[in-house]
Amino acid sequence: MEKLDIGYIDLMLLHHPGDGDVAAYHAMEQAVADGKIRSIGLSNWYIEELEEFLPQVNITPALVQNEIHPYYQEQEVVPYIQSLGIVTQGWYPFGGRGHTAELLGDPVISAIAEAHGVTSAQVILRWNLQRGVVVIPGSSNPDHIRENLDLFGFELTDEEMAQIAALERGEKHDWY
Repeated sequence: MEKLDIGYIDLMLLHHPGDGDVAAYHAMEQAVADGKIRSIGLSNWYIEELEEFLPQVNITPALVQNEIHPYYQEQEVVPYIQSLGIVTQGWYPFGGRGHTAELLGDPVISAIAEAHGVTSAQVILRWNLQRGVVVIPGSSNPDHIRENLDLFGFELTDEEMAQIAALERGEKHDWY
């Protein structure tokens, strides 16, 4: 915190399950108690790992951040995390390195985008939001950033949500 010249950290995530994760999380809990961190969470955790981990910690994670996109939807994991009152956040909402063009050009997503007069990226982000998944699309392009924020002028129908759900391939594009 001294090096960053900040008074506290808003959110710190434990990156993935592994040796020493409970001890590391306990250290993060102590940092919360000391006022150094406001919220703590997890990244790349799934049902089995959470069921083993959560009984061993004192502070329920504020957030679990996992890879989530139309080809890797976490259809069981997302509702499980949400049932615990934990926010689900999706990274790689556009499929990640080397996969974005395929996902944005998917015929189902493109047809839905055309029907609403929006982009495929906006459809994917809106699909996540309607599932209750917070998304973190990355961009340094001001036009893309504005586009990524313009998600509230349309809503996907139940049929469109089902069409996107049918795109599930179990295709994880990055491993921790």
